[in-house]
Amino acid sequence: MSKLKAKSDEELISMLRYGDISSVTELYDRYWKILLAKAFDRLKSTEEAEEIVQELFIKIWRRRQRIELQFSFRTYIFAALRYEILHYIAKQQYRKNDISLDTTDYLELWAQEEEFHSLEMKELQQRIDLIVDSLPEKCKIIFKMSRNDGLSAKKIAEELGLSPRTVETQIGKAIKVLKKSFKGSDPYVFLVICEILKQK
Repeated sequence: MSKLKAKSDEELISMLRYGDISSVTELYDRYWKILLAKAFDRLKSTEEAEEIVQELFIKIWRRRQRIELQFSFRTYIFAALRYEILHYIAKQQYRKNDISLDTTDYLELWAQEEEFHSLEMKELQQRIDLIVDSLPEKCKIIFKMSRNDGLSAKKIAEELGLSPRTVETQIGKAIKVLKKSFKGSDPYVFLVICEILKQK
C-alpha cells in the first residue's frame, strides 16, 4: 500500500492546498467510479458523465487553496457533483435557447458557481450547526457521527450500544427537523442541504 492510500481524505486535502498534485490524483482514484455512476444515472451518457467528473476534479485543483471542508470530503464531493450536473444541464439548455421556467433554478445555481465554495457555505454550516445543536442529546450525537464522521448506522449502533433501528430512527428525526428548518430556502441552499441529508 502506498503512503497516499493510507492517508485520510482530509489529510489529502491538506496536502492539496500546498499544491501536491498526487493528492488530487489519489482522491480521483478513490471516487471516480461512484461519481461516474451517479453522473451517468442522471445524464444517461457515459461521455457526458466522464466530462462532468473530470471537470469536477479540475475545479477542485484550481480551487485547492480555498477549499474548506465543513463536512467530510465525501459529503463535499457528492454535493459538488450534483451541482456540476445541474450546471451542465443549464448550460446545454441555454446553448439550445430552450430556457423554460423549469430551468430557471438551474441558471441561478450556475450564476452562483463560485459562491458554492465561498463564505456562503460557512454561513450555511453555522446555521446547520445551530439546528443540530438544538436537537435532543442522543439525536445530536448520532446525527453528527453519521454526517460529520461518515459512520454507518451499524457502526454507530456498535459504538453507542444501540440497535441499528434506533440509530436510523434518530437520524430520520434529525433530517426531518433540518428539512423543516430549510423549507422555502432558495434552490442553491436546498441543493446543498439535500446532498448533506442524503449521505449515509
